[in-house]
Amino acid sequence: MSSLSPDEDQKWLPTHVQVTVLKGRGLRGKGKHGTSDVYTIIQLGKEKYSTCVVEKTTEPDWREECTFELQPGALASGGGSELVLTVMHRALIGLDVFLGQAVIPLETVFTESRGVKNAWYRLNSKTGKKEKERGEIQVTVQFTRNNLTASMYDLVMKDKGTSTFSKLKERIKGKRHSKEEEDSSSAILPGGYGSLVRMRQRLPSDGGGEEYYEDDEGERSGGVR
Repeated sequence: MSSLSPDEDQKWLPTHVQVTVLKGRGLRGKGKHGTSDVYTIIQLGKEKYSTCVVEKTTEPDWREECTFELQPGALASGGGSELVLTVMHRALIGLDVFLGQAVIPLETVFTESRGVKNAWYRLNSKTGKKEKERGEIQVTVQFTRNNLTASMYDLVMKDKGTSTFSKLKERIKGKRHSKEEEDSSSAILPGGYGSLVRMRQRLPSDGGGEEYYEDDEGERSGGVR
C-alpha cells in the first residue's frame, strides 16, 4: 500500500485505514492490587479486532495493528465513519469489565492529517453514564491506498448506486519499534507492529447476539457500543 505525502494530488482517496494501538496510561484498576488485565477492542462498522491481554497493569503496552477496508464515501463530509476503541478488563470469573472508550471520527482525522495521525485519546464513560477519570490510549491512524482495489474504489465513488466492492483481507505482521518512533506524533508510522486478532463474534447490527460485560460500577450492559 502507499500512503499520502504532502506533494500528492489533493484528490487522493485512501481505500484502507491502518490502526495501531500503542499503549495506555492512567487506566482504572479493577483487578487485584489495583491493576487490570487489559485489552482493547477496535471496531469500524461491523468489523472488529482485539489486542492481546496485558496483565496486571494500568499502563499497558500493546504495539499491535490491524487494517480496515474503507467503504466508498466513508471519508466524505457527513460520512459518519467512526473508529471505536473500547478498553476492557479481562475477568477470570464472570463478565469482563468496561474501562473506557474512545471514539475517533475518521473524516476529521483525514481532513486534519491527510495521511497519518499519532495521538493520545481520552477514554470516556458509556453514553448516559457519569464521566470519570479513565485514562488515555495512544493510537496511530494511517490512511493508505491499495492499488489492487483503487480502480474499483474509484468506480464505486462515481456511481454511488453501485454495491461496495468485495473485501480483500490482509494480515499485517512485523517487529516492534523504538520508543522514539512510537512517541513521535509527526513521524510516519514505520512498517508493521504485531498483528491484532480479528474477533469472530457477530455484532448485534449483523444479526448476532448481544455481547455482555460489566461496567466499572457493577452494572450489566449489552454490546460494546
